[in-house]
Amino acid sequence: MAGPLTATVVLARCAKTKKLYGMRVEKSGNDWVRTWAFPIDEQKAKQEGFEANKVSGSMNAVDGYPGCPYCEQSGFVHCSCGKISCWSNESKKHTCPWCGQAGEVQIAKNFNVKGGGY
Repeated sequence: MAGPLTATVVLARCAKTKKLYGMRVEKSGNDWVRTWAFPIDEQKAKQEGFEANKVSGSMNAVDGYPGCPYCEQSGFVHCSCGKISCWSNESKKHTCPWCGQAGEVQIAKNFNVKGGGY
């Protein structure tokens, strides 16, 4: 029998539109998997307390993960500012929609992310 489901929402921004969205992640062993993404406004995200959610480990996507609700990109970038944004998995260059920092994407397997600060 499986244990209780552990799931949470981390916040991300669309790299194209800069709009906020939530990524639902579920605990799978020692890691997390991205299962769903949905648009959310900043006030609602704050009311739900999503800015306080923390996730550590990998965050692979399940089959059928819809990606960013605005541009449908299924990849993501974790900026050195600590925030997440969608990514096309094609371009090596990226500009963070949270802080404006631009640079080359480095591939990583594990993350420590915390939403908020929007």
